[in-house]
Amino acid sequence: QNWQAGPMAGTALGSSTASSSVSVPTAVRGRTAIPAHRTDSNDTLSPLVGTTAWLVGGACALFGTFCSCAICAYLSIVIRKPADPLTTCYPGADNSGALTLPETAKASFHHQDPNSREPYMYGRVKEKTIWAFWYHPKNCPSSKKCVLPPLIQLCTETVERNKGTFDYKIMHWDDIDNYVTGMELPMHYRNLRPAVQKDALMNALLARYGGVALDISSILLHPLDEYWEEMVSRGATFRGYMYRLHGMEWGNSEVSCVWFLMSRREGIFSTAVRGQMIGMGDYKLPPNVQAGGYHNPYFAMGDQTLTPILSMFNYTLPRCVKDPTVGPPWSWKDMCPEYEFPKWNDGMPGPARNDAMIILREPREGPQLPFSFIDDFSMGAWHVWSDELVNSTIPPKCDTMKECWEEVFMRRYHQRAGPGQTRVMEFVKLFNSGGRLKKMTRQQLLSDRGTYLYHWLKMAGLRGL
Repeated sequence: QNWQAGPMAGTALGSSTASSSVSVPTAVRGRTAIPAHRTDSNDTLSPLVGTTAWLVGGACALFGTFCSCAICAYLSIVIRKPADPLTTCYPGADNSGALTLPETAKASFHHQDPNSREPYMYGRVKEKTIWAFWYHPKNCPSSKKCVLPPLIQLCTETVERNKGTFDYKIMHWDDIDNYVTGMELPMHYRNLRPAVQKDALMNALLARYGGVALDISSILLHPLDEYWEEMVSRGATFRGYMYRLHGMEWGNSEVSCVWFLMSRREGIFSTAVRGQMIGMGDYKLPPNVQAGGYHNPYFAMGDQTLTPILSMFNYTLPRCVKDPTVGPPWSWKDMCPEYEFPKWNDGMPGPARNDAMIILREPREGPQLPFSFIDDFSMGAWHVWSDELVNSTIPPKCDTMKECWEEVFMRRYHQRAGPGQTRVMEFVKLFNSGGRLKKMTRQQLLSDRGTYLYHWLKMAGLRGL
């Protein structure tokens, strides 16, 4: 089930899709804004700022009148005054058009150390942390005022229940500046679409702290400790999922899955952060429309950033552009992530990297069940004992809800990648936030005890089921 690259690596042991509809904040501190922990009244102003102020004041004073001198003195004071990141970095406006920020978000800045350039939480976070993200302008504007949708709440409860020796942190809008700096995010982060914002934030968190970026619409069935221990024991710096790994075609113009990313701190995601800083986030259209744009803007900070990095470790990884099933109306070859980097080879720039190891698996042999996309992404509403036809044609095929449960899910649930190796499926990924399930109340979700969802939650160990 694994593929690995790095020292003593090679082809090992046999054997996103679309990101979940997670709404995330439309802004965080940009690269040009002054960090919050630099706005204390005791901050020392930059010599450059002070020099600029005196030059402006001196030049204006040449006009020779008392009024001009007074005006220039005022301008000098304004130039010397630091900008307030709370109003320059977050969107929103009151009735007068002035930018506003929730009080809960303002409070988070009070913990910053004025003597440090690092975010407050740097050095205070375990490497073994599971990261997720959620934001809604009305129901979840901050960590102190957040009500998750019922299905998402149940998913988070499975993670909390099975986090093992990991910490679990759901990032909210007001958390961001305590964990990463604006310099680690694209300059135009606030203008990116929500899915791209989430990808950029996960890149920055994994680069600094390491851990696991797990989409919040995932049901965790077992702790991820075995995955982590396997990665560390093999000396790997990253493990994740990649389509086409064992030759199975995939009709979407993507390669790497960004809904599960496991990484050591200061690993390959430091390169991802550099890439998204260079990209700045102002390329919203493909290169045939906007010069320099990403070939698939939806995956700009995800697959289009990650796949080029992973490809440095093995020049023979599967290629989206060679997949004959990639094409209209669902995908286009010119949106494949391979176009985001040169075709690496032994001659230029040289042999593949061997300074670190990566572990890859095929997602459709693990948490991405073959029937995840059919029936409007609503497999969780299926019934485990039903003979209703579903016509799941993606291997391994199954014809009824009962057959899909018993012959596909249950077999995979108990399967391991090989003798003494980890399970092939530690969690189930729900796509499009669970399809029809996302509109249901908690009572409705739990009242039907015959559904896939109910059985997943029971297998995850949720109390009261």
